[in-house]
Amino acid sequence: MRSNKINKDHGIYRFTFADLWEKFGLAYNEKRFFSQIVPAKPSDFLLQQLEVANEFVLRSEKMKSEYLVIPVLTFLKRPIEIIFNFFSGENLPADKKARLNGEVDYIWIGRPKAAELQEPIICTCEAKKGSIEDSLEQCAAQIYGARVLY
Repeated sequence: MRSNKINKDHGIYRFTFADLWEKFGLAYNEKRFFSQIVPAKPSDFLLQQLEVANEFVLRSEKMKSEYLVIPVLTFLKRPIEIIFNFFSGENLPADKKARLNGEVDYIWIGRPKAAELQEPIICTCEAKKGSIEDSLEQCAAQIYGARVLY
């Protein structure tokens, strides 16, 4: 397990599962949440967007977000009957003393066309370097931060 650290490039505190267990009393419980979900066929528009993305070298997180993640999130949003909005790169100021504050990859809120964060919210994290496991600690901290804030 990695130790907690501050990322020198961005000054961001990275939680480990040990931190989350000790500081906040959270427990790790692995479940398959989406085993009942039927895969959706990608739309022609999404396939075209992904083809365009394949023409570029996506070096930065920003480019990956713009060319890969946002088109997928937009595709996922369309068939859902519940109306919501999402934000990208917003600060989630849950608890600065506990270091539960910082930029969240994507935040979904249950309020259409809202200009600011409001409950209910869902946080979505991108997998880093193609590994979902390397992003679980960050995801858990963001989800707990959202719970603390609202």
